[in-house]
Amino acid sequence: MNIFYKFTLLAILLIATLSCEEKDPKPDNQIDVPAGYTLVWNDEFNDGSIDPAKWTYETGDGTDYGLPSGWGNNELQIYSSSQENSAVGFDEDISALIITARKNGENDYTSAKLTTKGLFSWRFGRIDVKAKLPEGKGIWPAIWMLGDNNDIVTWPGCGEVDIMELIGDDPNKVYATVHYVDGENRKGESQDIFEATGVSFSQTYHVFTLVWTPETLTFEVDGVKYHEVTIEEDMKEFLRSFYLVMNVAVGGYWPGNPDATTVFPQNMYIDYVRVFEKEGFTPPEEPALNIEEETIGQVLEPNIADNAIKDDFDALGNLEVISYGGGGEPLIDTSEDAIDGELSLVFDFPGGNWGGAYISMEQPKDLSSYSHLLFSLKMPENLTDVEIKLESKSTGASVFLVDYQSAGVANGFVEYAIPLTDFQGLDLMQMKIPFAIWNPKDGSGDFIPATVLIDNVHFANL
Repeated sequence: MNIFYKFTLLAILLIATLSCEEKDPKPDNQIDVPAGYTLVWNDEFNDGSIDPAKWTYETGDGTDYGLPSGWGNNELQIYSSSQENSAVGFDEDISALIITARKNGENDYTSAKLTTKGLFSWRFGRIDVKAKLPEGKGIWPAIWMLGDNNDIVTWPGCGEVDIMELIGDDPNKVYATVHYVDGENRKGESQDIFEATGVSFSQTYHVFTLVWTPETLTFEVDGVKYHEVTIEEDMKEFLRSFYLVMNVAVGGYWPGNPDATTVFPQNMYIDYVRVFEKEGFTPPEEPALNIEEETIGQVLEPNIADNAIKDDFDALGNLEVISYGGGGEPLIDTSEDAIDGELSLVFDFPGGNWGGAYISMEQPKDLSSYSHLLFSLKMPENLTDVEIKLESKSTGASVFLVDYQSAGVANGFVEYAIPLTDFQGLDLMQMKIPFAIWNPKDGSGDFIPATVLIDNVHFANL
């Protein structure tokens, strides 16, 4: 072997070795632990696959979890556990978890939502997440936490801490937000914004940090503090344990839907997730859970939903009414102003944000033998449009009243008759929500305060 050949071979081997070293993930024992803390849980995403002992999936459109179709936010994606939507791989020289939102066809989107529910939760300390974010109109990545008791108390009474959210058509800004139920049983919220200078969050990695004590929730980006929330007396949600969630949503009330400018697929890369505990810290006991205290709105009387249903129409079985939204959810009441029976059902919308309420059946019903949904409303004159939504166990569909003519009936009520075929894609054989009203708006498209009376809801063949 001549000297030149030996030198060339040595150079090739050296380059290959250096290349492997560049992609060799950092061992856990080389993690930089902040002073005064101990590492208690982490995932460096070094093992080539998602660890099922650390992460589980939420899949579907939200209806399997008791939410309206679209995860309660009018999102478009279906979450899956497919490797096409989440996998461990390399982003250049970084071994990372990659969550991918894909467009598979017209209005057909998939993505992934990973959580530690049932596997790991924590209470107080510090979390660092190093990530590079997707961008584009209608893209909504999030790294966040939900209270462990969300199976017992409805959101936001379980508490939510959004460590990072980004609205894809504004890729230089991230949001830190907390959601809870305040002392007046209304939705409480605190939010602030961190704006990157120079390159956007989609172009380089940043470390998103939450420092959580019994007194405060403090949010940082790359060590720069930009939001701090004091935990007040009516914020007991944040004295209980939480689990982690990471996802990339598509569409929704906040980001809006994708448009022609949105490029797919879109990836969120997570280099690591690290949870630390303060050394020598003894946490206080968790406060006892009071369901009524942590529930938005009033505690409703049983069978209040029946006041909206036509008196002699009994095809729906036992019903309940549920209010939900981002601050625009209505209070529920009844009124003696009615055209069928003694009372009508009242949705009293506060305006200012999205929200709605829906009637839900105890068991899914087959309503495919009917041709039309009929109902009567009494509404203020400045209300020009609302969304009427029906849902099955697996599908949901909406129409908008601005597209329909009504007929006057009595006492200021007007009646609508909407063909069920207009609720496109709806599975009528497994109906779960036979009536819902969302987002009253005026002629300018603004969410407005509105008291809406609902009566004589039924299905018929016309």
